[in-house]
Amino acid sequence: MSVSLQNMLGHSFSDESLLRTALTHPSRFNEAQEGGDYQRLEFLGDAVLGLLLADLLYQRFAHLGEGELSRLRASLVDQTRLAELALTADIAPHILLGRGEERDSGRDKPSILADVLEAVIGAIYLDGGLPAARSVVEALYAPLLDDVTATTLPNDPKSRLQEWLAAQRLGAPYYELLAEEGPPHDRRYTVGVSVDGTVWGTGTGRSKKAAQQEAARAALKRAGEEGSKLRVA
Repeated sequence: MSVSLQNMLGHSFSDESLLRTALTHPSRFNEAQEGGDYQRLEFLGDAVLGLLLADLLYQRFAHLGEGELSRLRASLVDQTRLAELALTADIAPHILLGRGEERDSGRDKPSILADVLEAVIGAIYLDGGLPAARSVVEALYAPLLDDVTATTLPNDPKSRLQEWLAAQRLGAPYYELLAEEGPPHDRRYTVGVSVDGTVWGTGTGRSKKAAQQEAARAALKRAGEEGSKLRVA
């Protein structure tokens, strides 16, 4: 596989078949019917990346509490961020796509870029162990972590709920207007927020936006209670 990509990543593979698999989209595998695609490596890389970032953030930001650390980690592993890092590492030209996905500009899709980056991290872990994966992750994230300040952390309830759900691999929140009451000069709105079809919270405010924030705040309270149940279990 490409020496230039390995140089960019900062890891020279002993088993280059791992890198090839990490770069192989399912559409390519379905056509070629040899080797494998990146899906299993993506699963592994997601877990490795989560562990390494948790350790990096814990060591680097001693002043941040659990909630802030969780929100920061979630913001660093969302699809947009991972796709940007994949482009920075010049991974896109090396992705192996099927003909249909190639025609659809698959190598420019954030979802594919993010998946491949996680798969590559999983491949590096298998090839060189945790120290090798740590070295690559630290290099990839160094510029981002250097720019992190407390003010860069989203603090409004809607953002915090979105990031918590993403970190838990749950569905995106859906906000629905439930009621409007009062005269035009003193309108009150009630909004509900649902996750995977289940209402997690409701909120009321003088504007739809304010009501959404209150609904998200109620959902975050439920999220905290659910997290406590998981820890006890």
